[in-house]
Amino acid sequence: MVFALFATDVNQATAKNMRHMQSLLQNPDSAESTTDSVDSDQPFVFVDPGSARVFSMATRVALTNVPVLICGPTGAGKEIVAKVVHEASPRANAPFVPVNAAAIPASLAEALFFGHEKGAFTGAQSASAGYFEQANGGTLFLDEIGEMPLDLQPKILRALQEKKITRLGSTRAIDVDVRVVAATNLNLRQEMEAGRFREDLYYRLSAFRLALPSLAARPLDIKPLALLMLRKYGVAARPMQLTPEALNKLLGHSWPGNVRELENVMARAVVLSQGQLIDLQDIVFDEEELHADMGFTPKAELAPVTMSQSRLDPESSDEANSIVKALRSARNRKEAASSLGISTRTLRHKLQQLRSDGFDVPKAYSR
Repeated sequence: MVFALFATDVNQATAKNMRHMQSLLQNPDSAESTTDSVDSDQPFVFVDPGSARVFSMATRVALTNVPVLICGPTGAGKEIVAKVVHEASPRANAPFVPVNAAAIPASLAEALFFGHEKGAFTGAQSASAGYFEQANGGTLFLDEIGEMPLDLQPKILRALQEKKITRLGSTRAIDVDVRVVAATNLNLRQEMEAGRFREDLYYRLSAFRLALPSLAARPLDIKPLALLMLRKYGVAARPMQLTPEALNKLLGHSWPGNVRELENVMARAVVLSQGQLIDLQDIVFDEEELHADMGFTPKAELAPVTMSQSRLDPESSDEANSIVKALRSARNRKEAASSLGISTRTLRHKLQQLRSDGFDVPKAYSR
């Protein structure tokens, strides 16, 4: 299934945009014209009919209060899908509160989610509302939910079940009405089996799943996304276009960083271009820029990672090759994780998972 969504700012979505998207759902043949007439004010881009179908499911579930779990690789646009769900729901005029569960310090997690009263702990000089209160009446987006600290998970589950929270330093329960949309780039079933994610929280969050494929799996979306980004980063008085050679280079890339990497490449192209045309030499991928900055040329390509078991998904092999390639190019694991757009913890889990699933990942890369 091919799917693409991109936003300069989804909160700027207008009724005209929504009507345009719904018309494409009803008439997929008209989507091709979007490729060459991308409007930078239009927050969502979807060209392939498969994209429209997934968008249709997102807008359908938006009309309910059913929890949504968005699964897909890092950088593919999971937060954009979450915003689609919010903007198409009856809660659209209420807050959309995004939270990166992987970036929350464990010592502050409860205070950030549930709020605190003045004097609840050292440094709490005033009362503060937590994420649940901030999102009251709207949508709470829990990104990277698979990396939420294990000891915080039952507290989040209780808040979702009871629809009440209690601030730190208080005994008064506060009613909260939030729609939860979660996202992950991990296999949560495997995380459950490994004891890193609670089964009851998984079933609370995953009533309806939306799967977001990698950018490489939806090549028809690359050109319109690239054009949208040119309009985002270019000068309004000087509209920019892609030459056929530049487009072919974009289409031939594997996009390990997905839409986020494409945005970087197009922003770089705007800077490098000498006129209104983005040509072949203006398209510089992250790996090429890294080698140029470090003063050496890339070494020979690594032999592809192979699968020792035929039951494994070929798309997993593509991910394995991307990971090993990033590790080979980077100076350390942190730099490799950054180039892939994931945390070092996620990279470690992926390496362990690849080896346990039968991939011949070199041991030097899995330490």
